[in-house]
Amino acid sequence: MPITLSHNFNIVRFWTESNILFCQFLDTNLNYKLTDRDMERFLKAIEDLTKEKCMPLVVDLRNVVCNFTVEAFKLLAINESFCQRITFEAFVTNSIKGKLLVLAYKRIFEPKKPFTIFDDVEKAVQYCTEEKKNVCKPQNLKSST
Repeated sequence: MPITLSHNFNIVRFWTESNILFCQFLDTNLNYKLTDRDMERFLKAIEDLTKEKCMPLVVDLRNVVCNFTVEAFKLLAINESFCQRITFEAFVTNSIKGKLLVLAYKRIFEPKKPFTIFDDVEKAVQYCTEEKKNVCKPQNLKSST
């Protein structure tokens, strides 16, 4: 499947493929802290990539060793554009730390948006492909009028 558009930052890469938004964390620096400023840049990239369409999100956390600030999580959880465009999420992680990070974030900051945790990207993509048939229908999108 061709990548339609990509945004690359030092620690994360965003792209769309088959109407699924992908986020892959590339960071291997134990001392890096993901801040609210980083999140603002990432949210702008997400707006550019989704172009007002609803999409599922696959977040690849397999390489994550950095820390996330509470402010960064809050910014993501309260961002109206992100909340409207991302209909459900699939997280991919290969560690207990990653699973606990996702579960804590979802429980505290975003308990209503559906999500599933996988240990394989292909399973996450398959889940999103099936779920978007049910969730991402034109009548579910916010009207521009």
